[in-house]
Amino acid sequence: MRKQLFSVLALSLSFAAFAAAQDAAQQAAQAAQQANQMAMQQAQAANEAAIRQAQLASQQASQQAQQNAIINGSTLVILPSATPAISKKPGSYTNPFTVRLKSATRGSTIYYTTDGWTPTTSSSRYTGPISIDSTTTLQAISIAPNLPRSHVAVAQYTFPGQPVATAPPAAPVPTPARDPSGKYILTGDTPVHLVFSGDVNERTVEIGDKVPLVLAEDFAASDVIFAKKGTPVEAIVAESDGSHIGGIPGTLSFEVRSFQAGNATVHLRGAATKEGRAKHPNAAVLIPGVDLFMIFRHGTSATIKKGTPFTAYLAQDSLLDPIH
Repeated sequence: MRKQLFSVLALSLSFAAFAAAQDAAQQAAQAAQQANQMAMQQAQAANEAAIRQAQLASQQASQQAQQNAIINGSTLVILPSATPAISKKPGSYTNPFTVRLKSATRGSTIYYTTDGWTPTTSSSRYTGPISIDSTTTLQAISIAPNLPRSHVAVAQYTFPGQPVATAPPAAPVPTPARDPSGKYILTGDTPVHLVFSGDVNERTVEIGDKVPLVLAEDFAASDVIFAKKGTPVEAIVAESDGSHIGGIPGTLSFEVRSFQAGNATVHLRGAATKEGRAKHPNAAVLIPGVDLFMIFRHGTSATIKKGTPFTAYLAQDSLLDPIH
């Protein structure tokens, strides 16, 4: 009888242990399942948050892009910085006046020229009213961060009976000093007046091609002549870019290198840019599906005409023999 009681007790204990083990395993499995579900929920929440953030960033970028772009069907045209407004209308005048420039693009910088060449970031920066007292072609551009450069604003002012303004008149070159060998010393930054001896068009030249420039007058100081008018000047094309859709004109840039004065090479510095005429898309491009071809027209090519003047400068002090 006692043995039977011990057996029953042992079986009960074994069953209890087994049941406890089963409960523990079940609890562990449930805990693991709950942890797994929680992890999946957290991952899903993080993924959804990332998606929402990406969507928000995309919406913000789209809104920003829409502020600077016109969407016409499937065509996206990025708007440039606003073309500068010129306060004085072009025309014929008899009395000197001042001109103010202004851009509607916040944070933009305006650059201008009055010598016929297209403005670049190397041109005069607009800091206040510009005085006009002779026949002048005023050109201006504005440049703003993260936007293409504006189109060129142009105003032609004429004063009857007065010549066209080019560069500001240079101070007379003083009689140069002589070194012990009898040669003359011309200081750096001495102006050298040049002229184009032929037409140049961006369609027919490439970077590195020579540009037809010659001395526009005798290179002289006082009565001492060092090189004759018409002496060829070495100059090359620095940039040649054709016109593009959206009315963007062609661009042609050149830089001046040197010329020969007797046996000496006279090194020069000077560069300029000439741009064709932009053909702005008209208001129809703002209406989807209307007159779409206006977006795809090109501006005109860039051409420098024969006889166009340009002023370069001595790049360094030069030791020269006079022409006898």
